[in-house]
Amino acid sequence: MAKAHILRKGETLASVAEQLLGDRRLAAALADYNGLAGVKDVVPGQSIALPPRPRAAKARATLPAGARAAVAPWPPAPSGMAAIIATFGDIRAYARDDGTADPKWEQRFMARAALPFAIPLDWDTSKSASGIRCHRLIVPLVEAVFAEIVRSGLQKSVKTYGGGYTWRMKRGQAKPSTHSWGIAIDLNARTNAMGSAGDMDPALVALFERHGFTWGGRWSGANKDPMHFQYCSGY
Repeated sequence: MAKAHILRKGETLASVAEQLLGDRRLAAALADYNGLAGVKDVVPGQSIALPPRPRAAKARATLPAGARAAVAPWPPAPSGMAAIIATFGDIRAYARDDGTADPKWEQRFMARAALPFAIPLDWDTSKSASGIRCHRLIVPLVEAVFAEIVRSGLQKSVKTYGGGYTWRMKRGQAKPSTHSWGIAIDLNARTNAMGSAGDMDPALVALFERHGFTWGGRWSGANKDPMHFQYCSGY
């Protein structure tokens, strides 16, 4: 898990970048790494995930988002809710009393990952997805995974797309689904129903797991969810 720094009163991303990363010009890179709308989108007490110092010291905040791999192409997969919040944002601050999300949540944290091939929608196979809505910090990760699917000859193992970012609770539970953070992807839902063994290609599962995803097909009992891949564990 990425190291974190709790912002004290009077601190800014620029001062944190200078003190802990050796270059205040990395403030924008820090904002991007934490999925923030900008360098001023912080408050005292906020947890800021820090990229590895050797990489960050060589990076420049003026690089376009896609070129910031010198800082970190994406954060390590967190484990547990506290780490998910520290890495991908405090979802509780954006939850409305009526169960919907404050629009600022999606505006600040979600982005589109482009797909190298179209995937038929699970709920309407006459239509296809050309991109996946997910947390902006894992856009390069999602694109890397699907690029490797093509290189590995596993494109045919991805039959349908069941969803990425969706604001909702876990099925049968009162806590947010990892889909609400935009760090989960459902594939081949029709033949991989929750609670079943499913028929997900083991090679496809191995590819996702190599990139840090947890596969729901390894869960047990009624929670077994073979269509589900999430970029976190312990949740």
